[in-house]
Amino acid sequence: MTNTFLLTILTPFGRYFSGQVEFLEVRNDKYSLGILPHHADLISTVSICKMKIREGGMDNFYACGGGIIQIENGNVTLILNSVESKNEIDVERAKSAKQRAQDRLDNKNEQIDIARAKAALARAINRINLIEDN
Repeated sequence: MTNTFLLTILTPFGRYFSGQVEFLEVRNDKYSLGILPHHADLISTVSICKMKIREGGMDNFYACGGGIIQIENGNVTLILNSVESKNEIDVERAKSAKQRAQDRLDNKNEQIDIARAKAALARAINRINLIEDN
């Protein structure tokens, strides 16, 4: 039995990652999904969350912008709206995005897409928390 599985991460901009990993952790709206080699087949949504990938014995953390996970025949594919490693995050930009989203939600007179503003706020907070937590 192998101790790794193939993880492929796709975004609207193309393939972000493809390689053998030991562990993956993401969240959906109900619970945390911890994926190890030989996981049962599964299709699920993925929420905006901190994502952990263990590769070569090292844990790496990413800001995941939500999407879908598919596990089939031991291979895992994530189709994500966005993904950023800790090193790719511009914390000042994330703080500005958080403030803009919060301002939109606080301004009751402005006609806005509430769901879109809430998602933008969640993504910004997720990025900020990833930097501040690790």
